[in-house]
Amino acid sequence: MKKALLIIDVQKSAISKPELVKKVERLQYEYDTVYVAKFNNTNSPLLKFLDWNGFENPELAFTPKDGAIIYDKIIFSAFLPEMKKFDEIHICGFDTDAGVYKTAMDLIENGIRPIILKDCCFSENQEFHDTGMCLLKRNIGEKNIR
Repeated sequence: MKKALLIIDVQKSAISKPELVKKVERLQYEYDTVYVAKFNNTNSPLLKFLDWNGFENPELAFTPKDGAIIYDKIIFSAFLPEMKKFDEIHICGFDTDAGVYKTAMDLIENGIRPIILKDCCFSENQEFHDTGMCLLKRNIGEKNIR
């Protein structure tokens, strides 16, 4: 089985639980392939339609391992077509109710099993995180949350 890790929006401006950053930084060394998605609000539909200025500081809150595939995104989803070469993609990062949720849905719709690493995910507050987890359980299945 071919699997990868996808780290979503673990940026200095997104961190509401700094202790998760250390977990994510350690976690990446358990995978051969690591994707690191960074939200960049430039030309984002979120700015246009929600008047949301996004992350004031797009800088990552951790140091990606050598060889990590780092890329910017301007939408909620961190899915890339090249990810179709994997059977499973393990997901961690911020926000459970937005980027993590949308990416998991895009992966499953593209025939890739999303595995949510719940102890390495969070949102700006507990309510949003819990809502995201509830919807993920419903839409990708509880067995895909670890």
